[in-house]
Formats: sequence, structure tokens, C-alpha cells
Amino acid sequence: MTCSEALTSCNGYFLLTLAILAIGLNLVPLVADYATEGSPFENAISCYEWWLPGILGGGILVLPVVAMTFAAKKRGSCNSRTGMLTSALLSIVGIAGALYCVLISLYALAQGPLLCEVSQDATVESCDFNLRNISLISNVNFNMKWYFENGCNSEMNKTRALLGTGQGVLTTLDLNEMQQKNIHLIAFAGLSMVALLEILLSALQIVSGTFGCLCGTSKRRRDMHM
Repeated sequence: MTCSEALTSCNGYFLLTLAILAIGLNLVPLVADYATEGSPFENAISCYEWWLPGILGGGILVLPVVAMTFAAKKRGSCNSRTGMLTSALLSIVGIAGALYCVLISLYALAQGPLLCEVSQDATVESCDFNLRNISLISNVNFNMKWYFENGCNSEMNKTRALLGTGQGVLTTLDLNEMQQKNIHLIAFAGLSMVALLEILLSALQIVSGTFGCLCGTSKRRRDMHM
């Protein structure tokens, strides 16, 4: 196994782990939304979880890179110059997805949860879904003031979730203001770090795949000795 093949194999495992983690982090506020009033669109914790930064950007768009890195490792059918080059090209898609994830996550961290943004009910209808917001991220203040100050919105300090047990018995779950802030912080701070690691590993895979394409793979060497 060449150095580029070894690095490609390691990248595949790390990227798969990060993609699963990104999807899981994105699901945290979505599950909390669904718990509130039994609907995912009522009492949303944040608008930006519905941009699916972890599920789409850090997850789905990174999976093709993972699949190709596994296919291009030793004794794989794509263990060739073409396979290594393809893994490098797909890594560009992975970087684009991870960049999408990190930009939205950073913007969400700057803005804070929905209860700190609006004075009306926390519904998805009150969210401003606009890509122009992300393009203005350089003008956003990242002082995290929303997290350290109390009383973002007194009318929304507590939300009540109804969880069905399957037998008609309902359990009550209260999420106060600080709990909603913590969910928002953990989800989007985690997504930012995961996406940055995905960008780093995808960039390494571009280098590894390029060297594998230029220098050849162990499969090619085995074929030459047969």
C-alpha cells in the first residue's frame, strides 16, 4: 500500500465519522422542535437548523467522498489512478458542502436562537430564509451577547413539549430559555468544528488523490509484476 492509499483509507474513516456526527448534531434541534407541541414547525429553537447545514452540507455532500475513498483503498476495484483522481475531484464537492455547513453554523451562532431574534411566536413562518444573510456574515457581530444575557423574550422563556408514549399517556417536557440557548450553542458550535475538520480532511484527500493519480497505486505495481 502506498502512502497516498494509506492516507485515503484513513480519510475515509474519519470523514464518515464526521459526516455521521454532523447529521446527529443537526438532528438535535430538529428533534427538540418536534417535541414542542408535537410539530417540527412550532416553537422552533432556531431558523437555521432548517437550512440543514449538518444533514445536507456536512453529511450528504460529504458521503460521496467517503464512498470513493473506501473504493480506492488497497484491493478495491477503484484502486487505480482514475480512482484516486476521482476521490480528489469528489473532495471538492465535500469541501463545498462543509463550507456551506460552517457558514450557516457561524451565522446561527452570531444570531442566537429564535427566542432571541423575534418578539412573536417562535414559528418557522417568522424566519427570514435568505441566502443574502449568509453573504453578509463578515458584518455579523460574534460577541455571543445572546447567550450571556438573560430575558431574550419573556413570553418564550419556557416551551412545553408533549411526547406520546404510544398508549395515549403524555409526558411533559419543559425547555426554559437557558436550555434552548444550550441546544442552539451545542448544535451549531459542534457543526462549525465538524465542518472545519471536514474541509481539512477533504483538502488532504485532494493532495493524496492527486499524488496517487500521478505516482500510481500498489494495484498498478502488482499488475506490472504479474
